[in-house]
Amino acid sequence: MFADDLLADDKLLDCYDNMEKVFRRIQAAQKFTLSKEFALAADGLVENIPELYKIVSYCRLPYPKTWIEWRHDDRPHWDPEGPHKETTRPVDPTRHQGAPQRVGMLLEQVGEFAGKWKAHLFWSFKHKPTDTESQNNGSLGAIIMDVSKISMASEDPLVSALDGRVGADFGQHLVWTLLQHRPDIADMLYQYAIEDWGGEIRFMVAMLGLLNTRNVAHHEHVDKKAHNVKRVKQGRKPLFSHTVLKIRPQIWQHSDKDGSGSHRDMRLHFVRGHFKQRKTGLFWWSTHARGKAEHGVIEKDYEVLK
Repeated sequence: MFADDLLADDKLLDCYDNMEKVFRRIQAAQKFTLSKEFALAADGLVENIPELYKIVSYCRLPYPKTWIEWRHDDRPHWDPEGPHKETTRPVDPTRHQGAPQRVGMLLEQVGEFAGKWKAHLFWSFKHKPTDTESQNNGSLGAIIMDVSKISMASEDPLVSALDGRVGADFGQHLVWTLLQHRPDIADMLYQYAIEDWGGEIRFMVAMLGLLNTRNVAHHEHVDKKAHNVKRVKQGRKPLFSHTVLKIRPQIWQHSDKDGSGSHRDMRLHFVRGHFKQRKTGLFWWSTHARGKAEHGVIEKDYEVLK
């Protein structure tokens, strides 16, 4: 897991004040990783604004402290050579950017409502930039989402659910020092923090929405306890047990027969699917049009977990 590598990174502790406290919170969080299929499904919703509007009010954290991570290349919208390359922002080394390997979010419930949370963003680099001390990094900006504040009458309900952009819980002493002595660099870091979140809010909403949909998510627990006994004897740090989030097989298809393909040659979709809002909750409606019409039509609706 990326969480294992992140918490073992002593250089990152040296870079940012209070990072040790944040590390302890990541350590205490329930951990999830997205399978390739799940990341693709969430990525497939990031431009489907009407469907995002339907699911955002149902986004809840499964635990008060939740860590979710995924492989960056499993998201076609972030691939500068992929199907969305015309609109994908390329990595810009002049802005101290590096191609990410894995991305993780620490999501922490604020108060008693599971629909309000604070999110911190972290990532690892495929190739460590020459001007970076660590193989990993984190955004100096964080966000607070509160789905109870959604206003469907607003121009963008996702923005109305964004309760605030705030400073991260680490590195703020560094920013304050720079404001006193190098305000130009502090302003640059502020702009970088905004850029870090480009597109990530939509992906987070899609990810949590799918996680809370009854028929979509399939959970596979990975228990590292037995493996860690040997690691501890060898003087090595134990690894985190975690849950892999998968898409239930009956609602996805793929075309890479041997499983060796990338998202460029994988076709994943909810067959002509869409969400429906009803008095009893949000439903996933999937109409299957396979085969010949004279053989009949199968229609299904699914209820979202409350």
